[in-house]
Amino acid sequence: MIVVQASDPYLRRAVKRLARPEEDVFVADPVALEALEWGFPRLVVRDERHRRAPLGPRVPVVDVDDETVLRWDQERRAEELPPDRVDHLAACLSSLIDRVGSEPTWVDRALADLSRASGRRLPMPLRAFGRRVLEFPSYYTSLHPIADRCGTSRGALKARFRRRDLPSPFIYLRWFRILAAAEVLSDRSVTVAAAASRLGFTSNGNLCRMMRSVCDITPTEARTVRGWNRLLVTFAWRHLSADALDAWVSLEDLFERKAA
Repeated sequence: MIVVQASDPYLRRAVKRLARPEEDVFVADPVALEALEWGFPRLVVRDERHRRAPLGPRVPVVDVDDETVLRWDQERRAEELPPDRVDHLAACLSSLIDRVGSEPTWVDRALADLSRASGRRLPMPLRAFGRRVLEFPSYYTSLHPIADRCGTSRGALKARFRRRDLPSPFIYLRWFRILAAAEVLSDRSVTVAAAASRLGFTSNGNLCRMMRSVCDITPTEARTVRGWNRLLVTFAWRHLSADALDAWVSLEDLFERKAA
């Protein structure tokens, strides 16, 4: 997930163009602010007007000041055949973003762990689904935002899964939220109530009940490496069979991004 705090629409579009196919880009308040406070962005791109906004610890930041943007545009216009403004901005930003935002995050590691548990690389649509939920679990609390990102209705989304003999997408949503809970709870200084608040649960009791009903695990168990491994293996065994992963491959246009 990339959060863009910039008023320049060309800069916003350039960042969207550079984003990974499987990740969200949030540019509009208040969701972008919520993503900074409650989510796990891999990168923040901001202009001069937003440098005083508070950021979480260890969030990589690309600062782009007005003078730099102006210089880039002057260089663009100086060319004999000036390229598209968004294309040029994206090219200028690319090396900065690659340098600052290339380190693996806990979400990258979680998806890699899940790939190993399932015995093969996760298909792109499944990685896109999982990354969105893991990076912003308090936003993806239901299928409505997932369906919105897919450009469809909740019912149509469920029907696509049903036609492929896949469980409801809500099942996968709940599993990925539990993985996010395990990551938050791995910090033993975080209480169950604090974890529930960050993850978008109305109470710590609701978090405990969901963990118990989905995978029969307690928050205390989820804090441990053994609990994490148990979650991965159980998830893979129940819902990531070879047939299920093949069905996910056929959902390749699930999060198809329109050109920025």
